[in-house]
Amino acid sequence: MKKVCVLFCIVIQTVIGQGFLNIRVNTDNTTQIQNEQQIVINPTDTLNFVADWRDFRVGYRQVGHAASTDGGRTWIAETLFVEPTYNWDSDPGMTVDAQGNFYAIVLSFNSTSQPNGFFLFQSTDKGITWSAPRTVVNGVQNVFEDKELIACDRTNSPYHNNLYVAWARFLNYTTPAIYFTRSTNQGFNWSTPIQISDTQGSLQWPVPAVGANGEVYVAWCGSSSIRFDRSTNGGITFGTDRTVQSYASMNRYVKGTILTFSYPAMDVDITNGPYRGNIYIAYMDNGSDGYPDIFFTRSTDGGNTWSPKLRINDDPIGNHIDQFHPWLTVDRTGCISVIFYDSRNDPNNILCDVYLAQSTDGGINWLPNVRVTNVSFDLRAGSDFEFVPYDPNRPLVDQRAGLIGEYNGIAAASKGNPVPIWTDTRSGNQDTYVGVVQNVGLEEYYSMLLRKPMVIRPNPVKDYAVVEFEVEKTQDLTLTIYNSMGNLVKIINTELFNKGTHRLNIETNFLPRGVYFLVGAGQRAKFVVLK
Repeated sequence: MKKVCVLFCIVIQTVIGQGFLNIRVNTDNTTQIQNEQQIVINPTDTLNFVADWRDFRVGYRQVGHAASTDGGRTWIAETLFVEPTYNWDSDPGMTVDAQGNFYAIVLSFNSTSQPNGFFLFQSTDKGITWSAPRTVVNGVQNVFEDKELIACDRTNSPYHNNLYVAWARFLNYTTPAIYFTRSTNQGFNWSTPIQISDTQGSLQWPVPAVGANGEVYVAWCGSSSIRFDRSTNGGITFGTDRTVQSYASMNRYVKGTILTFSYPAMDVDITNGPYRGNIYIAYMDNGSDGYPDIFFTRSTDGGNTWSPKLRINDDPIGNHIDQFHPWLTVDRTGCISVIFYDSRNDPNNILCDVYLAQSTDGGINWLPNVRVTNVSFDLRAGSDFEFVPYDPNRPLVDQRAGLIGEYNGIAAASKGNPVPIWTDTRSGNQDTYVGVVQNVGLEEYYSMLLRKPMVIRPNPVKDYAVVEFEVEKTQDLTLTIYNSMGNLVKIINTELFNKGTHRLNIETNFLPRGVYFLVGAGQRAKFVVLK
């Protein structure tokens, strides 16, 4: 029998994070909070990414931003926006027009929440410098404006380069309705806001997107379903609300303290490819075990009808693991990329990673999920101080908003270079991180994941097992044994294995009863030892 070393490891995926570099974007050393990230790519320069996020480095909520001109590997001009009208800035959104001008929008308000408003910044030099803030909406009496996001028409429609903002307006501070405004001149002037939801109350989280022919789509959370409306005249008027998918609840807490929403992460294929015009939505909903999964639905007829929901996180069904905070983008090749938080690597369902799901055929089939992060982290770090009044004499820690915010982001030029952005606590506090594909690229990564899986027979085992696995190229293999607690059990050096399929006998009589993990040749398998 060939000498074999078998790696039994508690991680589900062995080449964890090998597809991505993890890069911290914010440069402050305050241990304060960064969350609620957005990122967009310049359509005229696919190495130019610009990001913004909620930032507490000065002790209370502001919005930070940074730019990259090398595909996300390094970040420059990293600082805070200055919006002088009110003390606090929050809920950042971002978009870009067809010429590569970037637009960032923020919610500004005082600790009393009234008055409040939305303000827009523009950059015409790849996100390096920004204009003074332009007022989108401000000072409306007896309302609180919340959770605004922005989209731009980059098609060749009559509404080319129009900017669109959708948000939840809390009438009398208690009753939300979905509102909308538009600009036809780069955000200098804005239309009178209109209510586009047919109802009021139990509504939140509108997400705007632009169709292939300049249609304006807005989807949002209703009390029991994702709701949708559209405009075919550049956002002047909207139609009747439609139901996209029903869900278990609009929001819920995961891991005890993390507030999550079943919001619709939405984008549209505006390429000239075979899926042009398709509308795609990813969202969180309960799986079969009551724990949240990430689901996907699409419309091929402008939002009239929607496909049955499809679970796109590919960990085992019913494993009592949380997946949440999705974001979705469609790149210039028509590839759909979705990121989300995922606890599949922690059997206790506490530590999180960021995972990526991609589809190149309009959402019909999905490639294996790829782990973006190379370190699992605890997102429960931080406390929630949402409405502590601003006080320059109060300690910084008392004026930060904790938890992890409500959303992340992703931008991409093609399947091979998605750049996700997220809140990461690996250093013990919240930071903004991006993932950048390493030189090995995602193609090799997917090739590894799509190989014939390692198989162990019988399973459960007693004294020995037969292990079958595939080697893509001639190489020396090192396989190591870990138990389910992550403790090293045994290491055995291997001899050279030629390219192809191999079958080995592995003695297991020395292993106590329990669960073990086998990983080797870039593959993994789990089995149970019975005594």
